[in-house]
Amino acid sequence: MKIEKICILTEEQKNGIINLQKICNEFENLKAEVFLSNEINFDKEIPCFFLGYEKEELVAFLTVFLPTKEEGEISAFTHPKYRKERRFKKLFEESVEILRKNDISKILFVTEPESESSKEVLKKVGEIRLIRSEYTMSYSKEKFQERNDEKKLNFEIVTEKNKKIYSQMTEEIFEMPEGTSINFVENAIKSIDRDAYIGYLDEENVGIFNMNYTEDGVFLYGLGIRNSFKRKGYGEEIMNFALKKAFEKGKRAILDVDSDNMPAYNLYKKLGFEIEFQADYYEYFI
Repeated sequence: MKIEKICILTEEQKNGIINLQKICNEFENLKAEVFLSNEINFDKEIPCFFLGYEKEELVAFLTVFLPTKEEGEISAFTHPKYRKERRFKKLFEESVEILRKNDISKILFVTEPESESSKEVLKKVGEIRLIRSEYTMSYSKEKFQERNDEKKLNFEIVTEKNKKIYSQMTEEIFEMPEGTSINFVENAIKSIDRDAYIGYLDEENVGIFNMNYTEDGVFLYGLGIRNSFKRKGYGEEIMNFALKKAFEKGKRAILDVDSDNMPAYNLYKKLGFEIEFQADYYEYFI
């Protein structure tokens, strides 16, 4: 099997990967959609896409999402006709070599609970541990009704002017090492299909959220509130504002929430979000 290791995909490669995933999903009745950009990776020079070919046919694919230097999230799939022939193992070995070179020692395997092939593969990997599940939830524009009660927060879009505040809040809220949020900041400012917002109460910073405009809808991510402002109703106000902005550009709002973040999950359910998809995360050290 010929293997290509790259950090940016061509449109032709993306189409090939999407087609391969469609075949795999239909074979096992799965729903996953792989993310085919390195724009949120902490280092865009690290190869994160691994494509396996037999002659000219793409038969296996693996991607490593690298939002921080602490860990890499691996998703992979192999054409049903070529399974049980060590295709995944070869791509995985190539990815591990690159991760080690960049001092990344922890992997999170991302799988769907319905995928029997993933379960079989993970049994052979080594000592792994299920650490959490993540739910993809969605909300349609037709259901949305803007709240008319008194609004306490003001919002600003992130620009060069306030990006330092946004960066500090991101690191505080998500307990990130100082200086590691710069990638999120630059993407929020420079990307034509992304925006980020800061919510203020008078002069105090309360919370943040990000938006990614896609063909499928508006993806909300990086939603967070500083600890001193939690459980005071600000989360619901931030979400209502985020939905209002989302539906100015799309007909569907989408977000992910971890199984260990029940306050956020309950808020999204209260607002009307519905679960579309579940992904399980297995921890593995290399």
